[in-house]
Amino acid sequence: LATLFISSTLPAASAANNQVLVFAASSLTDSYTQLGKQFESAHKGVIVNFSFLASSTLANQIKSGAPADIFVSASPEDMKIVGIGSDYLTNRVVLGAPKTSNINKISDLNSKSLWIQCAHEVPCGAAADRALVGEGVTTKPISLEPKVSSAVAKLLTGEVDAAIIYRTDVLANSKKLKAIEFSNRQAASTTYQIIQLKKNRWASTFMDYLKSRKAISFLKSKGFEAP
Repeated sequence: LATLFISSTLPAASAANNQVLVFAASSLTDSYTQLGKQFESAHKGVIVNFSFLASSTLANQIKSGAPADIFVSASPEDMKIVGIGSDYLTNRVVLGAPKTSNINKISDLNSKSLWIQCAHEVPCGAAADRALVGEGVTTKPISLEPKVSSAVAKLLTGEVDAAIIYRTDVLANSKKLKAIEFSNRQAASTTYQIIQLKKNRWASTFMDYLKSRKAISFLKSKGFEAP
């Protein structure tokens, strides 16, 4: 099965030519884990390993020599640290809240609600900063999370009343969460880019799979959109 890495500890480089190492934005964790399993099922003996962290963190790790075969960034700016990527998907941040919450509009953050967003330097945080402009929110987040999955986890466990997270994260937890859209959806949006960093058989094959009509259709079913 596809191996999942979600900590800052890098998986060791493997000399095996049947392994692929993908560095991907944390918002792709659920979707890419499923795609990795599907690929492995169709290609017996091939192992797809993932490292899911904030795009800015992954880009800096790659720049420092991390052995990634493929990089998928939730920010074109972070991709520039590594190379020239191609537009791949789009997503947008929303205000996520429990379905039972009294928070129903962005301005409700001005109540005594405890809310969080991602750190300003990571893609979900930069998108949150843009989306909040003009919304009249005068309160501040009680924390700035290092990656969107951290914000989602705190929201699901009830540590906070609301969190600015990706629309796809709300859809993935649709039984528990609702999405409140920002008025400027364009400002709330981010473009994902993809690049193949190493040329080898299985990296190229998996790259083709990630960009295939089947994979893109699957990602759209999870709430991502084509650029």
